[in-house]
Amino acid sequence: MSINYKVIRSDKRKTIALQIKNNEVIVRAPKGVSPNFIQTLITNKTPWILNKLAAHRQHCAPVLPTYLPNSTILIYGLEKKLCIRYQRSKANNSINITENEVNLTLPLLVEKKQEDHSYLSKQVKKQLANWMKDQAENYLAYRLAELSKQLKITPASYQVKRYKARWGSCNNKHELSFNYLLIMAPTWVFDYVIVHELCHIKHLNHSVQFWGLVEKHMPHYKQADQWLKQHQTKMHW
Repeated sequence: MSINYKVIRSDKRKTIALQIKNNEVIVRAPKGVSPNFIQTLITNKTPWILNKLAAHRQHCAPVLPTYLPNSTILIYGLEKKLCIRYQRSKANNSINITENEVNLTLPLLVEKKQEDHSYLSKQVKKQLANWMKDQAENYLAYRLAELSKQLKITPASYQVKRYKARWGSCNNKHELSFNYLLIMAPTWVFDYVIVHELCHIKHLNHSVQFWGLVEKHMPHYKQADQWLKQHQTKMHW
């Protein structure tokens, strides 16, 4: 089996060493060590390398949310237990948020298929998506206006949708879009994304001027950006 690896040579190094870092095989070697010697070492150490890579992947594999009963979900930045009950009437299907739980009601038809985890997860996500979109629209209805007034920047329009790989966007027509999954984040993080996109109306790039404007109105923007990066796995859809 062929193993890809990177060689890092050094005048100061006197011995050769193997390292597994960020799922990559690294060979640290003195400058005089030949490529053939390194390849022979890799070949001889293949079982050890494969075991280390497998252990590294298992340790680093993100735990993605399942959206199944008794799993946890982020709402407003807080972990809450997902609780599900079933009833006949579709009209009363609802979501109720408490301090520690997300209580979701689904029709009896779903209960009959609850052993099919893929189907159940899809029904839960469908109802959660509708609720999150409503909540995001309600929040933006007043908060975007407040922050626009604060920045003295007004968008042409805005919409709420779900993105796969971004939290918001701004185009050259000054039209903004926001990811409704931001309801999973604390409001101060949601506010950062709003400010970020409003500032793009002035600077449609990530220049020094852009970040200066963001920082002026959101001094803790780096913490908000870091929160999103740290929790993006838990916000996986």
